[in-house]
Amino acid sequence: MDNKIKKSSSCIAGAKKFNITPYLLILPMTLLFVAFTYYPFAKAIFLSFSVTKRSGDFAKWVGFSNWIRIFSKTEFWQIVWVTLKFALINLVFTLGIAMFFALLSATRVPGGKAYQMLFSLPMAIASAPTAAIWTFLFKQQGGILNWILGTSYAWTQETSTALMACAIVNIWMNIGASFIFLLVGFRNVPDELMESATIDGASPLRKVFSIQIPMASPQIFFVVFLSIITSFTAFAPIRLLTNGGPANSTTTLIYSVYKNAIINGRFETACVYSMALFLLIFIVTRIQFYFENRMVHYQ
Repeated sequence: MDNKIKKSSSCIAGAKKFNITPYLLILPMTLLFVAFTYYPFAKAIFLSFSVTKRSGDFAKWVGFSNWIRIFSKTEFWQIVWVTLKFALINLVFTLGIAMFFALLSATRVPGGKAYQMLFSLPMAIASAPTAAIWTFLFKQQGGILNWILGTSYAWTQETSTALMACAIVNIWMNIGASFIFLLVGFRNVPDELMESATIDGASPLRKVFSIQIPMASPQIFFVVFLSIITSFTAFAPIRLLTNGGPANSTTTLIYSVYKNAIINGRFETACVYSMALFLLIFIVTRIQFYFENRMVHYQ
């Protein structure tokens, strides 16, 4: 009898432990994720195997025909190559410039906050005004860059410089956020460790490569991850500066999604490009996390 009472009381106590309040609190955010992330993603997968109307609605099922048609074109692989090249340029220069500024700001000096504000200022400007400013800088006639150099070069209309021009804009936009993350990492390096290295006669470069960079490796890893993702999804610089030209030299996967869906009305083709972009980001991030355990030190 006592055992039955204990069991019933334990069941009642277990039932009382369930609290619906946390689920109600996360319900609005869950609904937003389902409506604006998971549902569009699932629909894009479905439409990539279909033929759509110009409105984007489903017309008929065609299986892998869209994928075979797109993946068999040389143009698609050229777009993938442009996307990878654009991401690589952004990664190298964003990481290098942001790390240089962060190392300069790592030591607290009087008036240093003013420089930190200037270094991080680009992140406060939206992408469309930024691209508009740089469009004026790159103009062939009356552009500030040509006026400084004394040239009359069409920076955004030549295949040799158009991609670099778009990359410069994207790099300038993302340096601020990368600088802040790296500055936090370098500021977390213990002062005692730096002082010990100085007493042992370590040069400034030796302290940077042997102490500061290894100690800030988690932040560096995050900046690398952030730079690659923002490069793959960079749209405004390409749309406003070059429209994917000249000769598709600046057409990336994200711009191809816009071009096929909004301009050409081929939503099934745009969905295939978006899935290709998703697979590319997935593969790159998997490679990054594979090297995380070998190159990132959390202690």
